[in-house]
Amino acid sequence: MQIYMGKYWEVIFFSKSQDFLGRSIIASKKESLPEITIEEWEELSKLEAELERVYKKLFNATMFNFCCLMNNAYRDNTKPNVHFWLYPRYKNEVNIFGKTFKDKHFGYNFWKWNDDPVESQKDIFTEEEKNKIFEMIKKEFTIKD
Repeated sequence: MQIYMGKYWEVIFFSKSQDFLGRSIIASKKESLPEITIEEWEELSKLEAELERVYKKLFNATMFNFCCLMNNAYRDNTKPNVHFWLYPRYKNEVNIFGKTFKDKHFGYNFWKWNDDPVESQKDIFTEEEKNKIFEMIKKEFTIKD
């Protein structure tokens, strides 16, 4: 679900899994990091700052993990593109839609328990709730396409 489409970057709300409330992707059409120009880095910086502002305001996010991993493109023999995963992290519980979201392993690498069926972070939101979260973010996001 698209939050923003800019000159160089697109911001996508990852509706498939909200195991980390606000999980999103910031994607470029470039194939490798060295191809990114100064102008593109500047737009990325503005987007990251705006996303942090939005998630702090809406959900009281404490900190953020940004990851640039392109392994799947090479493993799956598809065309790679530079993209960053944004994982908002929460020291405190977030109460939303009558549910309590808890960042189970706040302060630790979020992938450490990713494959553990008991210890992994769970997506507690329904599709309808994910749509509402997306709408909240989209409405608060002030950088215009």
